[in-house]
Amino acid sequence: MKKKVALLVTILTVLSCQVALAASGITKVSSLNVKISSESNKAHLAAAIQKVPVLMYHKIAAVSSKTDGLIIGQSVFYSQMNYLKANGYTTITMDQFYANISKRTVLPKKPVLITFDDGYESNYTLAYPVLKANNQKATVFMIGKNIDKDRKSLTSKQIKEMDANGFRVENHTFNHEQLGKLSYASQLATITKAKQALEKILGRKVTYIAYPCGSYTYNTIQAAHAAGCTLGLSTDVGLSSKADNPYTINRVFIGPLDTLITLQHKLNYGI
Repeated sequence: MKKKVALLVTILTVLSCQVALAASGITKVSSLNVKISSESNKAHLAAAIQKVPVLMYHKIAAVSSKTDGLIIGQSVFYSQMNYLKANGYTTITMDQFYANISKRTVLPKKPVLITFDDGYESNYTLAYPVLKANNQKATVFMIGKNIDKDRKSLTSKQIKEMDANGFRVENHTFNHEQLGKLSYASQLATITKAKQALEKILGRKVTYIAYPCGSYTYNTIQAAHAAGCTLGLSTDVGLSSKADNPYTINRVFIGPLDTLITLQHKLNYGI
């Protein structure tokens, strides 16, 4: 009888050990699976967040300037746009970019945003033909007070034509003030005035703004939002994505010293 009891105890001990080992094994595998799954999700999320270079231009001229850091030659601009096209970059609109941020829509591979600040006449006479020939999209942020007033700036007729043909026109305030130095009320006033002026010309809502000289504060973001703007572009350096604050979008400055080599670097790294 004692032998039978001892045998039974031994059998039960072995079985309990096997159960414990099996449970331990399952726990380890489960833990490993969770770890692998977590790393996989992180990689998937990183891949899903597309980094977008937002190129910032100003003036185009017959030749690049050695004294004005905002002027690049038309032939240089032409070669840059051709480089984008030849290397598989797709110029996207502000609407596409905003939809990616707000609705998580998917952008095409290698997206790039082309932007111009201030609204110089050369944007129409020299940049617009290049973009139109290449079927590329762009956005110009227009100073409201200069429309039909400053001979070096865009006219309402030019703005309407460009806006209807892939070169959209958006808000750059009315007086080109450095917003970060103004009161909240003054910021709201100049943003709203420019928005209303452009909407009257274009017959559509104007909802994107580029801060003049890249100057902004928390009050600027609040004023832009209150005025009905849904995106705010800065001059902060770097690439942009849907993970960023929509009111502090980075941009990549392009000037007369840039070559196709530096352009490639800026497209990849934002600097």
